[in-house]
This record gives sequence, structure tokens and C-alpha cells, in this order.
Amino acid sequence: MKTIAVLNLKGGVGKTTISVNLSAALAELGNRVLLVDIDPQNDLTQFLGLDPARVKGVGYLLTADLPFRSLVRRHKNKFDFLPAGKKLKELELSLSRFYRKDRGFSLLLKKAFQRSKLDYDFIIFDCPPYVGLLNYNVLTYVENVILPTQCQYLSFEGSRRTVFFVHKIKALYNRNLKISAVVPTMYDARNKVSRYAVDRLRKTFNGKLSRTIIRVNVSLAEAPAFGKTIFEYKPKSRGAKDFWDLAHELLVKL
Repeated sequence: MKTIAVLNLKGGVGKTTISVNLSAALAELGNRVLLVDIDPQNDLTQFLGLDPARVKGVGYLLTADLPFRSLVRRHKNKFDFLPAGKKLKELELSLSRFYRKDRGFSLLLKKAFQRSKLDYDFIIFDCPPYVGLLNYNVLTYVENVILPTQCQYLSFEGSRRTVFFVHKIKALYNRNLKISAVVPTMYDARNKVSRYAVDRLRKTFNGKLSRTIIRVNVSLAEAPAFGKTIFEYKPKSRGAKDFWDLAHELLVKL
């Protein structure tokens, strides 16, 4: 089972778009996929058509109030997903008060998933864009980090902070953790800044940079409004092609 965190400590870089559409592509290729919304902003939960205020999600699993099977949803018979749902933000704040006294609170997710005895080929987490207890929990559990990086100059600082954060968790809690792929997002070939950004990413991250680049595509921006993945919304778009290519590349790399 491959475990993946889609993480960048800068918001607006395409984490949720990558999480949803990569999950869909892997599922179309015959893999059993679980997608987890671990971000209290609930972007992924809303993307897949649920009202966060009306749904119980991953927070109830972390506190062992409800079992996994009562919380997991199925997206159009393609892949499973676990919503963030209500009360996740309040849970993170309350648990953070105790974290300084007991570092065991960074293991809540790992223990919950082990308790649930999951049977998937891939588990993919859409992570919040900040350092916090939820991200500590995810990075303590997963082995792979996918780092989406927007093709703009200001995105580099967020990516650099993310790398430092991942290295910190690796040193403290999870020796198996690694950044497996840095994925350029929102690339516009007409834009000089985009070309400069990819060149800088290639020099900075060397072999970590994915061959696949997620290009600017209006269909990718429109799909969430209909609660659809890019393959359901516009399967012949260049956005769909980019995610097919990314899924095939990661199947070899991970």
C-alpha cells in the first residue's frame, strides 16, 4: 500500500486539484484508492459534492468516536474518500493544547488507520497549507510526499518551507518519509515566468521534479463546480492528459 501526502505550506498551488484527479486517474488504471480530506477548509469535501457542515468525517475517526466504514464515501463507484467534515478544525485546536506535554498526539492518525485495517493500493491525503498537528499526523503516517509548486516566483518560499518541515518530521518521527515528486502546476507556456519557474525547479530539486507538468486548463478550474473529476467533466481535455501522464509516471516512481 502506497501512502501519499499532497502538501505545500503555501495555499493556492493546486493541492486539491492534484489530490482528486490523481486519485481518479489511479482508480481508472485499476487501483484501489482512498482519498482523505485532512484540511479543515474542506475544499476536497466540497469538490466532491458534500456540505461540510452536514457530514461527519475524519475527525470522528481520529477520536475513535466512529469506525472507518461508517465515515467513508464512494465517488461514483471509482474511488473511496474520507471527508474532512465538521469539527475537524476544533479538534485540531483542542488537541494542540496537549501536544507539548504528550507527543503521542502526532500518532492519532497512524493508530486510527492501523486500527481500521485498510486494504487499498493508494491512500492519498489532501493536506492543509500550514504547520499544524494534522500535518504532523499525516507525515508521521505516510511514506511519500508530493509537493505541488505553482509556476510563479513567490511559490518557491512555500516549497522551501515545506521541504524543511518534511525533513523535520523525518528526523523526529518517520525515517521512511521522503519527497517523492515535485509537480509544477498552473504552467502557461506563453508566460516567461512559468518557463523560468520550471527551470529553477529543475535546478533546485534535481531528480525530484516530475516530468509531467500540470498546465493551465479552464476545464480543471470548472470541474469542481460540477462535483466532477477532470475525467468525468472533460476526459479529452489537456488537463485530463496531464493527469493521465502524472499517474503513469508515479506508478513507476513510487
